[in-house]
Amino acid sequence: MPEQEEYKPLRRLRKKTTIENLWLYLLAELQKGDQHPYALIKIIQDKYGFNPGKVLPYVVLKKLERDKFVKSYSKSNRHYYKITDKGRNLLMKGLCYLENLTNSLEN
Repeated sequence: MPEQEEYKPLRRLRKKTTIENLWLYLLAELQKGDQHPYALIKIIQDKYGFNPGKVLPYVVLKKLERDKFVKSYSKSNRHYYKITDKGRNLLMKGLCYLENLTNSLEN
């Protein structure tokens, strides 16, 4: 089997841990500082190696804002998002869950 060929279960895992949990990446980057959605899309592509699409990040950010995990504001004709304390708490819980899962799978 060629090296670049990927097993179907691994492709499914990548999808589930990237695009289907985009909120985790958005909050992680917002923890480092306020950003506008287009910048977040570029950061995710460059740093994490997957394309979140052009629309989905906006949809996820709106849902995060609705649930008070992020707040938005306008500056210089751009819409920016910042993480809230509730969002930081969610991010930490998400990261702890992934760490515990990894530890359980390894042991």
